[in-house]
Formats: sequence, C-alpha cells, structure tokens
Amino acid sequence: MSDNAVENSEERRSYRRVSDAVALTIEIVNDEAANQPSIEAAELPNHPTHVVSLSPNGLKCYHTEAFSNGDKVQVSMRLFPGGERLDMAATVVNSGEETGPGKKDRFFAGLAFANLDAETRELILEHIDQVARQSFGGAIKLVNK
Repeated sequence: MSDNAVENSEERRSYRRVSDAVALTIEIVNDEAANQPSIEAAELPNHPTHVVSLSPNGLKCYHTEAFSNGDKVQVSMRLFPGGERLDMAATVVNSGEETGPGKKDRFFAGLAFANLDAETRELILEHIDQVARQSFGGAIKLVNK
C-alpha cells in the first residue's frame, strides 16, 4: 500500500461516525451525469428508511439493490429529527452481499462522498455530534479534529 493510500485511509477514519436512521435513496448515474449539478433529486419520505453508518466522508448502508465498486451514484438523504435534506454525488468504494436467511436488505455498499462542500460537511458533522450526544445522554465531550 502506498504512503498516500495509508494517509488517505487514516484521514478517512479520523472523523467521527455514527449509526443513524435516515431516509435514503441511491441512484446509479453515468460518468457524464455524475459531474452535473442538474441531476434531478429523488423524492424522499418524511420518515427513516435505512440505518446507515455516517461520517462526513461517506456512509455505509444495506440496500435491496446491488452496487459495484466504482459506480458513480447520486445520494439523497434526509436527516432526523430536523428533516434536513442532502443531495450528494458519491462513488461506491466497497460493496458486497450478506448471505443468510431473512436478509431483506442483503447488499451493502460503502460510499465516498464526492466534492462535498464545506457547508454540507459541517451540517453532517453537527448532526453526528447531536446523535452522539443523544446516544450517551449528553454525557459526552466531542473533540473537533
């Protein structure tokens, strides 16, 4: 593994992560559309549809649809309880299938957000802090990195 890959991996893991219930849609887009700001955003319900592991760099989720590493996707997500909507481009960085009986959402995907602006990144960080505080009854001090 190159030094740059190790640094990028360490940087990705330096951010806090939380498990959170969100409304989520993921749509595969072609390479040309992935860089266009005019992608039509999907409709999202006003209730959680998925449990994700969320960080300001990306998310991991389980889904009914299989994705492949390298897929360019459009992510639409609603955070709760505030209802903030986020629409972001992302790349599938790892994917696979869970096996076993009773697996409804048996495919998993790790997504890396692409070109996330500072405002959206800050919104995600604030949301992560809020979820962490609620999970620990407010008895947690979060350190900014």
